[in-house]
Amino acid sequence: MNNNRTDHFPALQSLASTLTLGFKFFAWINGLGVIATLLVGMGVITTDLAPQWLRLPLAAFLGGLTLAALGLLWSYPTQASLLNQLIAGRTRRTHWIPLFCTMVAYSLALLAFVFGCWLLLGLVSVVYQSPESASSEDDMEMAPFEQFGEAQEFTYDGKENTVQFF
Repeated sequence: MNNNRTDHFPALQSLASTLTLGFKFFAWINGLGVIATLLVGMGVITTDLAPQWLRLPLAAFLGGLTLAALGLLWSYPTQASLLNQLIAGRTRRTHWIPLFCTMVAYSLALLAFVFGCWLLLGLVSVVYQSPESASSEDDMEMAPFEQFGEAQEFTYDGKENTVQFF
């Protein structure tokens, strides 16, 4: 009977390492998504995207990190139940509920990563496809009053804080 208990121990170790590896994978990919979103928001990766638009992708990646941690949290009752069954020498199905919760949390962490990537790339592509960012370099170098046709003269009235064009 003792030999039967030790035969199941490698399977328990394999399940524990697989669940931990799943956590590491989902934590890394969502963490990299958070870092990429923050780099875009801080201007290290240059885009014409306003930082407030990055809230939704950042929330998706942070949700993925939270779900990965929740999956790791559910993996401990699974391991404890299997270890208790191994010690007691009888098999029960009490580990299926936390194992199912772990799989759901990891699946939702993957979906959160995919959703965050989809949102981030969608926002960046909208910025680069908008007509405002498609203006030529000549328009950028030109003075604002020259962009509407011929050059105009203007005066600034400091008392009334107005500009008059002639």
